[in-house]
Amino acid sequence: MDTSVIALSVVVLLFAVASAVLGFIAETTKLNPDEIKYSGGVCVYPAKPAYALGICAAALLAAAQIIASVAGVSGCFKPQGGAPGPKRKKAVSSAVLSWILAVVAVASYAQGVVWNDAATTRDAVTDGWFIKCHYLKGAVFRRAALLGLAAAVLGICAYAILRERPAGDEPKPDGQQPAVGEVQNTRTPPPQVQAHPQV
Repeated sequence: MDTSVIALSVVVLLFAVASAVLGFIAETTKLNPDEIKYSGGVCVYPAKPAYALGICAAALLAAAQIIASVAGVSGCFKPQGGAPGPKRKKAVSSAVLSWILAVVAVASYAQGVVWNDAATTRDAVTDGWFIKCHYLKGAVFRRAALLGLAAAVLGICAYAILRERPAGDEPKPDGQQPAVGEVQNTRTPPPQVQAHPQV
């Protein structure tokens, strides 16, 4: 495997894993319905650490996505020509799907951040005899974390496909590959003529 693919994989995965870890922590610290207080006709929502964690997780995921995409675009224009047509289409499909998942993940983070914003109040909803305070249901931070990891993996796959050498372009062992700019002599030397003594 190309060393540039390994280096990019490590960097992007570090960002994506850090984002996911923050997302999972945000999930455990998000607002619970028991923490909402009702006072004077409004619902009082306390500040939660999930707010800041969600912002940091979304920023790390965006950084991972941008790094993978910039590297992928540079892979398209590499001098060796990169992956052939069908593989290039596969790489582009992976990159597009990666961006779709990343956008959905960031939107989930944003939704979680809005509902865990600094201490705020919202109007209560009356349902017959009951008074309800809305809160965010579902594991939005966990979903965002998992989607972010999947987006990072797809971004790395797209880059790895673009960095593949075309068939027949593999380097030869034992230094048999000509150096860059070196012209390889393909002509065979003329046969040696052996002189015979005259009789």
